[in-house]
Amino acid sequence: METKHLAGIWKDIRNRPIVKAMGPFTLVIMISLIFASFTPTFRTLDNALQISLSAAIYVILAMGLSCVLIAGATDLSAGSVVALSGMTCCLLIRDLNAPLAVGIAVGLLTGILCGVVNGLLATRLGIVPFIATLGTQWIFRGLTNIMGEGQPVSVRNSAYEGLADRFYFIGGGRIFNIPVPVYIFLICGVILSFILSKTVYGRNLYAVGSNDEAARLSGIGVFKTKLIAYLLCDGMAGLAGVMLAARLVSAQTSAGTGYEFEGIFAAVIGGVSLAGGEGTIIGAICGASVVAILRNGLNLNGINTFWQQVILGVIIVIAVYIDVRRTRMQAKDSAGLK
Repeated sequence: METKHLAGIWKDIRNRPIVKAMGPFTLVIMISLIFASFTPTFRTLDNALQISLSAAIYVILAMGLSCVLIAGATDLSAGSVVALSGMTCCLLIRDLNAPLAVGIAVGLLTGILCGVVNGLLATRLGIVPFIATLGTQWIFRGLTNIMGEGQPVSVRNSAYEGLADRFYFIGGGRIFNIPVPVYIFLICGVILSFILSKTVYGRNLYAVGSNDEAARLSGIGVFKTKLIAYLLCDGMAGLAGVMLAARLVSAQTSAGTGYEFEGIFAAVIGGVSLAGGEGTIIGAICGASVVAILRNGLNLNGINTFWQQVILGVIIVIAVYIDVRRTRMQAKDSAGLK
């Protein structure tokens, strides 16, 4: 009896968000120390600020994708949503002379609308999320190319004086020498962390991801819970798209290509389980930081893009294997405590 009691206490400690985040946070520190030890330019303040700026897009995507993964689903269209949202924003500003606030708002709404489409396909129509979002990935990317006619859409010559500078400030400006995107993802992180850990919806999300049938029998609205998860995911992707367009002061038809995989990679590295029902926003932030630090360190050491893909691919396979092993061990622990 005492052994089971101690095992229960250990399980409770191990499942606390701050404890779960320690693993990814430790990984961030270790990778940073490795690169800092033999790459002098990595240790500079300017490089640290550059990493934080690069990490912002990955962080925002990883946080949104974490919501869908925790729900036991997935979204392969997030990268295309980034491109479509940025393109919508820039076209409104360039062609319709829309005010900056309107362009940004419509860009965000575009991401949310994509979330509605993905959510309905994966829930109401019962299409497997992997297949549903693989299809919408092509649809959203195709719409982006059609809208932009395969060309970048710049807002530098907008009718509004100074608009380009104000737009750039959102994606690349600084406050107290810290990039504005860092403030944005920190605010989003606090809000999402509160939603997942302190609200009824957050508890329902974890319950649905752990066992959607049991959640349904408990009276939880599985359809509504998953739909909101997709709205959060693609809404965050829409925000990432607007921020990326702001940094470039233009929308690129190729923007966000492959970002969904890096976002999922960051979430998994941060402790979000592909099996659903487990993960934290803090972990997702740490995982995205790992991606940004790896890319930065590899670039500084002259590793070409192709080898970077190989390295990141190997790491994600290892991360998924660890996730599978951890899920099996937790299932055994749960069976042993009963």
